[in-house]
Amino acid sequence: MPDSAEQITKTTNAVSLRRTFFRTLAMLIFFLVIAINYKQLLQYYSAFSLANAMTHIEAEHLLSKGLMLDLTYFALMILALHVCWALVITLSCRPWFAMFSSNDNVKTQIWLVLLLLHCIWVLSANAYFYPTSLLSFFRGTPLATGIAVTFLGLLLLANIIYALINALTCHKKSLNALILPSLLVFSFVPIYLVTSYTTTPTYSANSTQPNIFIIGIDGLRPDHLAYRGADRSLAPSLNQLLSESLIYDQTYTPQGRTFVAWMGILSGLYPTKNGARFNLAPPELVDKPFPILDLLAANGYQTTYAIDERRFNQIDASYGFDRVIGPKVGAADAIISNLADLPLINLAINFPLLRSLLPYLYINRAYGKTYDPLLFNSEVLHSLSSDKPNFLAVHFCQLHWPFTSKDFIELDKSRWHGNYNHYMYGEMIKKVDMQVADFIANLSQEGLLDNAVVYLLSDHGEGFLLNQDRLAPAGNVAPTDHPEQLAALNVAAWGHGTNVLSQEQSQVVLATLRYRGGKPVNPVGKVEGLFSLIDVAPSIVANLSPTANQAIASKKLIFDGLPLPQDLTRAQSPRADQRYIFVESSLPVRSINTSFIDDKKVMSETASHYEIRDDGRAVMKPESYHNNIQLKQRSVYARHWQLVMLPKDERLILVDTANKRWHNLSEYSGDAPWETMLDSLCQHYHADFIDTPRSECSPSFKQRLIRNNTDNAQYAKGQHTSPLKAGNRLDNN
Repeated sequence: MPDSAEQITKTTNAVSLRRTFFRTLAMLIFFLVIAINYKQLLQYYSAFSLANAMTHIEAEHLLSKGLMLDLTYFALMILALHVCWALVITLSCRPWFAMFSSNDNVKTQIWLVLLLLHCIWVLSANAYFYPTSLLSFFRGTPLATGIAVTFLGLLLLANIIYALINALTCHKKSLNALILPSLLVFSFVPIYLVTSYTTTPTYSANSTQPNIFIIGIDGLRPDHLAYRGADRSLAPSLNQLLSESLIYDQTYTPQGRTFVAWMGILSGLYPTKNGARFNLAPPELVDKPFPILDLLAANGYQTTYAIDERRFNQIDASYGFDRVIGPKVGAADAIISNLADLPLINLAINFPLLRSLLPYLYINRAYGKTYDPLLFNSEVLHSLSSDKPNFLAVHFCQLHWPFTSKDFIELDKSRWHGNYNHYMYGEMIKKVDMQVADFIANLSQEGLLDNAVVYLLSDHGEGFLLNQDRLAPAGNVAPTDHPEQLAALNVAAWGHGTNVLSQEQSQVVLATLRYRGGKPVNPVGKVEGLFSLIDVAPSIVANLSPTANQAIASKKLIFDGLPLPQDLTRAQSPRADQRYIFVESSLPVRSINTSFIDDKKVMSETASHYEIRDDGRAVMKPESYHNNIQLKQRSVYARHWQLVMLPKDERLILVDTANKRWHNLSEYSGDAPWETMLDSLCQHYHADFIDTPRSECSPSFKQRLIRNNTDNAQYAKGQHTSPLKAGNRLDNN
């Protein structure tokens, strides 16, 4: 039996460790509060200001069970990580406390030193790995170097291992029962982190069915690529890939929004048919699952969808996919991504072991401070089947606003022209180019391109108000005729999906490659004609059967799109001069049409249109959904012409896309096929006009336009001394 003095010493020591743990946890929480408040001083907007802006959403939606559970879970994870950290620091103190068991002052000093060293290492590692973090205090100092982080990390790790071994030599059997599992955990975690994703599954190449890969790049403009004359060095890997591709040069998105575009890609239908008229569309109004996925499953495919940014694209397993890769979907994303910039959270995010603990942050491009594009690539690669043919639709979002990454981007004065967003966009093209190059290389290395079809595309373009993008009024547009209307017509805009007159927002990349033995075997060049992203789905079906029309008919699939031509000689059906392509705008938001997008203003302007449901997801209210459809811009393309119908404006705008000129249709005289374009536009959007008819679609309006155009043509030939004012003719006839 130990004597009473020994019992008192042991009891005091045990209390000291317990007190040390709670004192450590209190200090870490105190530092956490300081860090959060410090960030509020630096940020243009904060998580709390976003939450305040969200008060435009009704309280019953803002306090939805799903959102509250997600935010509570995240708060508990923050607390749990700091509790674990406090345990590690306390455990590190144990052997030193045993050496100085009778001197509390020394023990306190030891605790302070170890606490300080741990905090320094976490801050140093955060600054080294994630220099754009707002809490990278040591950025640019010797502490934020690989040598310093490694040295201090190994020193602290050695101390922890020493503490664990020391504890195992203790005669307390009850403590051994706790220490032994802890030692096993500390041994297992480094092994797991080192070996995780270092081995890849062996993929079978025995299937007669080709792997099908749709590789989407958010916001990639065709005119920033070499095939449109851009600098090849801006995206060398993409340009090399496109030089081996069959390129569909004049391709348009059905709408310049990611969710709507992908709904068109995977359904082969326009938004008027598939129900996806806006991002965050109510799921009950959207047609799902995708019929094409049933066809692929029947042909033995595993179907996978992967995207690294889910705030506005909520495609998930309910759409028919076998597997979905990406961050969790939910309204909490906006708040959590803003709160998450904390050193310990940043260091934990990209550990595969913790990915299920931080589902809103892991491989989330929206939280750009820690996003690792190669880790996302690895997750996608490991989701693919090793014994079935694969259908993969993957979307890379690095090129989406706000054009930031976890690394600082240096200023290249040779490329700086005073437009910050456009400069950063160019720099992010380089980064997504490297990501796509790595992804293609991995597919090839694993034999997934031995028999494969690849579709390379973008979901929309991006507007930067560049001089080269602006449309000019045609010579027959006289400012004195309607000066107030001329001034009000916006022919260029920032962003995407905001203005159908901004050609750079609607034109997209679309190319195909056919691989055999890991090498492209397809024809190379540009295919003439008009194409849409809705042509991808019927093209996939066509690849499953020698005769496209028979394949589509046999499966009773209905598409608005057409199979893409697979060579340069085969004529498009229908002919390019007979095809009409439709493009519509999204919800008009004034706060988006600016060079600097303020998330708080955007949320304040739009929040009243949305609700947060019990599952924690934000969706557009069904009543707002139907009302906002009336505010859309609508357009149709034929050859090099675009006809635009604007909301609350009886003017029809005709655009010559080849010469970048726009006309008031009522003042136009020429050979553009505007009559058939107007008929097709009114027919396509007929359901939109049932409750709110558009006068432009009435026969009388069209007859007046025909008379006006005849008069304008005669005037142009000198048969009239002066043309009548088109506006007066429209009003008085």
